[in-house]
Amino acid sequence: MDEPRPLREQPFNPVSAVVVVLVVAMVAVELIFQAAEHRLIGGPLAEGWRVEMMRFFGFHKAVFDHILQGGKIEPKVIWPFLSYLFVSRSFMHMLIAAALILAMGKMIADMFSGLAVLVLFVACGLAGALAFGLFSKAGGFPLIGAYPVFYGFVGTFTWIQIFELRKQGKSILPAFSAIGSLIVLRLGFMLYAGLANDWAADLAGLITGFLLAYILAPDGKDRIRSWVRAIRER
Repeated sequence: MDEPRPLREQPFNPVSAVVVVLVVAMVAVELIFQAAEHRLIGGPLAEGWRVEMMRFFGFHKAVFDHILQGGKIEPKVIWPFLSYLFVSRSFMHMLIAAALILAMGKMIADMFSGLAVLVLFVACGLAGALAFGLFSKAGGFPLIGAYPVFYGFVGTFTWIQIFELRKQGKSILPAFSAIGSLIVLRLGFMLYAGLANDWAADLAGLITGFLLAYILAPDGKDRIRSWVRAIRER
């Protein structure tokens, strides 16, 4: 009788299909811009499509101020809260964001469901827009690009590492190495290029991804029930 063959372990964690679809959408938008800028589509005026899309789909502080001042709520005011994630400054800007989000998505795919990843993507994007609206200066460059989502995924991955280290009874300090490295790199870039308007969006995405991990993890429902039970017993 032949012995059963051992199951082959996958060399890579699966990337959530949700992440793949969202990244493909980012890439598709950028490819349209590239085709337009190289005059493959759209004619002479197509070279300005990127600037126009930044204006229409980027998140402007003026949009946030308009809402706070009781302005009329209409689709063109609402969609920038998420549409900014799919518009980039350049091909390299998009490429780096897409690669980082795919890498982080692969790392969190073992624990979180596709629906949870989608919630993280949307929530981190919304949090980034809100923080940008609150803390950025009026009249500056609009918020564009998916970096708040990347930082949110880093926050979620940090939570996963803390969870695993606690299970093993080890110190949780190594879990913050990724966040520490990002902060150092971010500060270095800010010192080199000046304080950008989008720092608040990235920080909000990071915090949102970390906090949401508590309830979006597979045992999140049990954790919520224990919190509710503890509150009732007080």
